[in-house]
Amino acid sequence: MTFINKAIFLSIFSIFSFALINAQNKVPFGVVKAEDGYAMVRVHKEDYRKIVDKIRMKKGDVFVYVKPAPGETDWIWIKYPEKEELPKPFVRYDSLNKEGMVNKGRIAFIDQLPKFTPVLSKNGRSVTFTDNNNPKTPANQRTKVVIDIYPSNAKFKKQEKDAEGNIVKIDKQKPWGISKELPEDLTEIKSIRVQQPGRGSVFVREGIKNLFQPTKDFENMGVTSMDDDHVFLYMINGSGENRYTTFWTIKEGKAISQIIFSNPE
Repeated sequence: MTFINKAIFLSIFSIFSFALINAQNKVPFGVVKAEDGYAMVRVHKEDYRKIVDKIRMKKGDVFVYVKPAPGETDWIWIKYPEKEELPKPFVRYDSLNKEGMVNKGRIAFIDQLPKFTPVLSKNGRSVTFTDNNNPKTPANQRTKVVIDIYPSNAKFKKQEKDAEGNIVKIDKQKPWGISKELPEDLTEIKSIRVQQPGRGSVFVREGIKNLFQPTKDFENMGVTSMDDDHVFLYMINGSGENRYTTFWTIKEGKAISQIIFSNPE
């Protein structure tokens, strides 16, 4: 399956088809980059030309690219999560229930932003992404994102199954990357750490819980940044019918949100 022209992603509620444009060939995520700090999303109902609302998205807000807007050259059709009125320190989204059009001049595609350099540790349990985009920055002052991957102990945790035998919850939360049984070689993300000059954080447990069979393939993962305050991490994990994509937004050194959805091969 190729991501060059089109990728089909299955969310828990619906199937999204994404016709990826230009060199945007890894993940369909985009981000608001407007210099004045916002972008307006034109919200439509039935007839796409009938605007029923305008939503203000802030710089750094993330969306999923769907397709070029019908009949438009400077606008694209996007889906994005509905934010809660009272913001939380961290939120995980597993559905994208809002959609509309946004001007291409006010956004950037995630995998077209400056990329961090990945290195796998000698023991094979950690991947470190380092911002080497500015060679004048001393090595000890460069931003890093470290992903720790270890064998999972999920088999010792409480499991809940549906009528068809699928594991639907482990420790009361939805699991990703598995179905009916836990493989003997099951792995999971144990921690993700952000290292920045004057900043440092570890992803909250909610941001990494039950993410099984994480990739170590650099073709299926990446870290990019819009600036020091806006860093983005994505991974395409699992395989076959259990493959899923997860994407984190890191703002000012801390993970603030995650979008996650199934996209079987």
